[in-house]
Amino acid sequence: MTQLVYLIEQIAPAIYLFCAAGVLFWLGRYFAAQAALRAAEFELEREIEEQRRARAITWTIGLIEIGLATLAIAVVVAPTLRADLLSAGLPIQAGSDNEQRFATSTPGGDGSEAEGVFLTVTAQALSGGAILQLTAVASPTPVGTIIVGYPTPIGCNSEQAWLEVPANGMRVFDTLTVIGTANIPNFAFYTLEISGPSTGGEFGVLDNKTSPMPQKGVLGQFAVTAFQPGDYRFRLAVFDNLSEMRASCTVWIAISPRPPTNTPPGG
Repeated sequence: MTQLVYLIEQIAPAIYLFCAAGVLFWLGRYFAAQAALRAAEFELEREIEEQRRARAITWTIGLIEIGLATLAIAVVVAPTLRADLLSAGLPIQAGSDNEQRFATSTPGGDGSEAEGVFLTVTAQALSGGAILQLTAVASPTPVGTIIVGYPTPIGCNSEQAWLEVPANGMRVFDTLTVIGTANIPNFAFYTLEISGPSTGGEFGVLDNKTSPMPQKGVLGQFAVTAFQPGDYRFRLAVFDNLSEMRASCTVWIAISPRPPTNTPPGG
């Protein structure tokens, strides 16, 4: 059932187009039957045109109902199912004992919390009376932390749509370079999308690229400053030349405020 809902969500634009074309067709048949009914002189002719008019009304109403049902599934049901999946995962908050470190070298160090204060050591040079001031290097900030307990990534088992960064459960607080692959037959474009508290649970497009990425490389940039802290789904979606999504990779990330950085005493 869940797969059917997601399938309907993906092909919703095609369903809307089909319903719109069908409604226009049957409206035309309705007006033609109505005109013929006015011109009919015999009872049999009237009955035939009334049947045609009733058939046109039935099909028109049916197609409108199909379009409205598809809209409800794409806008309400599918996002609700994704939110329920995220809730069922019961993600562990950052800072717990089950927290693991992301094993990719990143600017800022190995991800340990900044602790203590900087020490300033003042030494008197042996000659010349000069003052030598030594300031400790800043402590590393938490970059690349992985929080275990999130649901399993969706659709990330193929190089057609695969993400290395962000990784599933990654804590993000600064602009991120998205790394992965995106390549399918009849490739047209791929999008980077996010869904969470700042998007009302709907996927919003962050970036759109028209060049495939068959080998691991930079897919785009993700700036987190516009998003409030919380749990988000990050999706790479790859589309063909019919604008249909043929592959995707969805991971869960946690956006958090940027941790404070210690500064030496006195500025």
